[in-house]
Amino acid sequence: MSCPMTNQTQIRDAFWLTFCTEGKPRKYWGKSQNQLPTDVRVAFVDFVDYLAREGTISERLAQIVTL
Repeated sequence: MSCPMTNQTQIRDAFWLTFCTEGKPRKYWGKSQNQLPTDVRVAFVDFVDYLAREGTISERLAQIVTL
């Protein structure tokens, strides 16, 4: 089965467009994954899990993607 999203950048971009109305908020620019608030990191994990279950991303990509 072919998955529409094939790289981490596509997943991150889709997450920020879903989580925030105008892309990644300026207050999060330049911060590493571990410097982001817990609710953002949890939302990202839930988002990736949803994409994997729906077949939008491969299981392997779901395992390696980082915010």
